[in-house]
Amino acid sequence: MYDGGALAHARIFLLEPENVVHVKGSELLRSLAADGVDFTKFYASVYETEFSGGGWLPMHRDHKIIDDSLDIPEENEIELPICKEEGSSRRIDIKIFNRPAVGFPERTNDSMMTMASAQTTRKLPKSLGYFGVGVIGAKTHSNVGTLWRSAYQMGASYLFTIGQRYRSQATDTVNAPTRIPLFELDDWTAFAKFAPRGCQWVAVEMGGTPLEEFQHPRDAVYILGSEDHGVPNSIVRACHHVISLESERYASYNVAVAGSLVMYDRMIKMKTTRKVEEEREGK
Repeated sequence: MYDGGALAHARIFLLEPENVVHVKGSELLRSLAADGVDFTKFYASVYETEFSGGGWLPMHRDHKIIDDSLDIPEENEIELPICKEEGSSRRIDIKIFNRPAVGFPERTNDSMMTMASAQTTRKLPKSLGYFGVGVIGAKTHSNVGTLWRSAYQMGASYLFTIGQRYRSQATDTVNAPTRIPLFELDDWTAFAKFAPRGCQWVAVEMGGTPLEEFQHPRDAVYILGSEDHGVPNSIVRACHHVISLESERYASYNVAVAGSLVMYDRMIKMKTTRKVEEEREGK
């Protein structure tokens, strides 16, 4: 598992040791490298009790790559028992830590163990989810720029357009492109491949659930229509939810305004949800 994760969320891979009684640290490193761990960015520690008294012990103690073969000098080699008797087996728990940035001191084993023990080990912290917002067939870049700024202000993870028709113009006053990404997708098929797995699609179109009554999914993608055509019926049918914005007069809103209202509503309701959950947990 990676630094900050919990064992329940770890990845499992099988090891075929050279010895049936113990496994060497260098064997584990080579297996991890074969499984995709980049040792230029991370270093590995193993959970054991004999040397550390119950903590994460680095398998390569100088925290550096020894050589391309990931071999460890014999004097620094760690050997871990994998069975007490022939035919039995055990699990070896390994944690992957980030290497310090260039110019920063290496972490000592003591400080590393202190940081690890301070982290939650039973479960990952609760999250109120993420969301993205996008426009189909956006007609003007000024609307995209306004929506981009609102998306940044109200905590969106990303912005996207599908089949855009606009020409680039300078409309952003907070330099949103440096703060939140914009993805420009060619068509609906590209969006279907792009959309994060597990999130719910929410179309913003007339005739849906009134926004004030809508309970936002924790992970969501909000889909807005163009200023002149709205969200196509085929896409509305493909979405998990459809929401609409009430008005006193004309039912259609400017696309940037509509997106901003939806994101603001989500932000306020999610803050209320967070407060209720914290009070329930006695925080």
